[in-house]
Parts: sequence; C-alpha cells; structure tokens
Amino acid sequence: SFGMESGGGSMSPEEIARINAMLAMSPEEQAKKAAAAMKDCLELAATTGLQRAAEPATWEEEANRIPCPFKGKFENLQRQIEKVPMVGKTLAKPVAAGVENVEKAFVDAASTIGKDPAVALAYKEAVAGVPQDEAVDLVKGAPGSFTEYLAAQTDDVLTDKVTATVAAVLETHSLTKVWGGATDAYNKAAAKVPGGLIKPIELDLPTYVVEQAMATLKQLVADKEVQLREDPGDDAPETVKEIFGGGLRTAMMQGSEPLVLVKPDDPRQIQFVDFPRSTDEVGATPEKLVTGKGLEVVITAKQPVVQNKAWKVLTLGFGQAAEIADEKDLRMHAPKFHRRGRFLVADVFGEEYPLKVDNGRYFDQNAVKLVRHARDDSKTFYEGGAIDFNFSKETKLVGPDRCKQWTSDTYNFVLGLKKNTLAADLAKFQRQAL
Repeated sequence: SFGMESGGGSMSPEEIARINAMLAMSPEEQAKKAAAAMKDCLELAATTGLQRAAEPATWEEEANRIPCPFKGKFENLQRQIEKVPMVGKTLAKPVAAGVENVEKAFVDAASTIGKDPAVALAYKEAVAGVPQDEAVDLVKGAPGSFTEYLAAQTDDVLTDKVTATVAAVLETHSLTKVWGGATDAYNKAAAKVPGGLIKPIELDLPTYVVEQAMATLKQLVADKEVQLREDPGDDAPETVKEIFGGGLRTAMMQGSEPLVLVKPDDPRQIQFVDFPRSTDEVGATPEKLVTGKGLEVVITAKQPVVQNKAWKVLTLGFGQAAEIADEKDLRMHAPKFHRRGRFLVADVFGEEYPLKVDNGRYFDQNAVKLVRHARDDSKTFYEGGAIDFNFSKETKLVGPDRCKQWTSDTYNFVLGLKKNTLAADLAKFQRQAL
C-alpha cells in the first residue's frame, strides 16, 4: 500500500479521508495511480529542469556548477611556484587566472548545452519510454526517486544524446581553448618546481563535460520532482495532486538517513567509533563504519546504477544493518571498508567500491556514494581521482581531504546525515487515524 502521510501539523479530516481512500484501493488501482503520477511528474520536472538549464545563472549555483578540474592542484602549485626566486610570481599569475577563466567558460558552455533542443527532446523521449512497473515502490520512496529511476533506466540513450551535443559545442566554444591555456600554464609552471615532483595535468575534457552536464541536468529535474511531491502547486498535474496534494507526501521506505557532506559545526555531523586502517598495517582488517550511536553506514540502493555508460554507483545512508543473503537486493547491507592507498574502499560481495563525493562537487548536503568503473579497475583506482577521508581521533569526525587533487582548500566538510521528518510524520498520521 501507499504509506501516505502529512507534511506537518495536524491533518484535516479531508486529508485523512484521502489517505484512507488510497489505502482501500486494490493493488491494481494503486499501481495505475502511481504510474500516472510518476509519468506526469517526470514530464513537468523534465520540462522545467531543461528550461532552467538554458539559463547561465543556473550553472552558477553551488549545487549545479561544474567544478574546475584539479582545482586543488592548481591552488597548491600556485603556492609552491610563488616561492621560486625571481620568476615565481610571474609564473603563478597565469595559473591562478586559468582557474577563474575555466570556471567562467564552463558556465557559458553548460548553458549552451542546456539550450540545445536535442537535449530537451532526449529527456522528453526518455520520460515517455521509462518503464512503470516499479511506480508503486517509487511513490513510497524518497522525493527524487522518480528522477533516479529515470536516469538509471535511460542512461545509455541520454548519455549518447548529451555526448553528441557536447562534441558539437566544444568544436567551437572557447572552453576548449581556455582549458588548454590553463593546463599549458600549469604544466609550464610545474616544470619549474625543483625535483620534478609535480606531474603534468591530463584530462579527457569532452568526457568530463558530459558527466558533469548530465549530473546537473539530473539535479535540475530532481529539484522540480521534489517540489511537486512535497508541495504540489498550481502547475502540478491532477494525478500528482491526487497522490501528493494537500500536504501529503510519501514515507521514506529505506529505513535510513542519506549520507552527505555537512559543515564541521553542523549538528547533523556524525561521530564514528573508529575508522579502518590501511590493510598494509599489521593486524588491520576491514571494518564496518559504525557511528557513536550504534548505527552503521549502509547501502540504500537495491542494485548499482550505471551512470554515463561507465560508472557503477551505490547510494549510502545510516541505519540498522540487515543480514543480506545475496547481492540481488543490497538495501541495508553494511559493507566492510579498508584503506587502499589514498582510497577508502568498501567490499560489496567481492567488488571494491571507493567512497566518493558525488560528482566531485563540494557543497553542504551533497551526497557521498560508492563509485567504481563498470569495466576498468585502473579507472576505478586512478590515483589522480583519489579522495582520502581523514578521521580525527579527537573529534571522531570524518571528512574528505581538502587539498590534494580536485578540491579547493577553502572547502571544509565532514560526513553527516540529511535528516528528514517523513518517518515521524507517518507515525503521527497513524496515531491520528486510529
């Protein structure tokens, strides 16, 4: 059945009656209502998201911005090269300017991609063709679950369409030249550092732009879906209002809270009992990540989702772990972690998944997930993409390393949870309905 609930406060008799009517439906009626709501919700969410993607201001927002690749390396080199006698400041200036120029060029290139009618058409066709056999479970799931399902089911076709658009844009857009200039300035300066310790930067720019553009496009669609599910407005389709209207929302079914980045002073920060050591150390063994309150880091996805035809991704949360018999349904499985060089790695039924910040974007509430390449371990454990996670024995907090590869030293986050009130709201309804 649908586990419908109130969005907050005491529910009216009309709202309670609506929920009871839903609960009284046959499974077939529920499935039909869920499928219609999902399709209509996704159609409006995709249309709205793509409209926003055409605006440069959208790509300047923290959650949507495409990060400058290797920003931490640029900043670190700038500090080092400034110390070189006589020519340091001269060499450092273009390195610093390169980052700023790249970030501006990404905004313009991304909005150009977002304006392409072929991209909007690709999403429209993807929504029209998405399977609806899991609609009931998705209605019960967290806001955003429709979009996640859409992305998982249509990854191949969307990746192909966006790749074609990116290739056409980069042929003439200034981003290609700007990125080339930035890397040339970096590599020239790196060659002046004594000892040859700093390696040149290498990046497949088209692939990076495709992955990052698709991440933002998915986020923009999800933003509208969340809004429609949590508070349907006048523009919401009737099917969506019927399921989610009047302050009604769906219950979190995963039994866990999402694992995200938070600021170090945020009360949602999580303290851990201990942290895995490198397996090279004597006596070190893989360990589950256990919080001070006895919860564990668990997988919240039934199966890995393939993104960009290349990356297998598993979402994570905190919760009470369950005994999982096999790998057909990984939800609530608490994997054991170990250190492999600068990677923190989870063992998921024999497959190694490094812990990663979602899409390499460092902002409050961004997700932390398990990610591995679908076919090539050398890409999974590419040293240039390593993200170390540091454990403070004093505070018991865990945070991503701030200035090694991609991240700026201005970022400072620790692992925490994205608290929701949906489960509490459901309990409130159940008490009122009795």
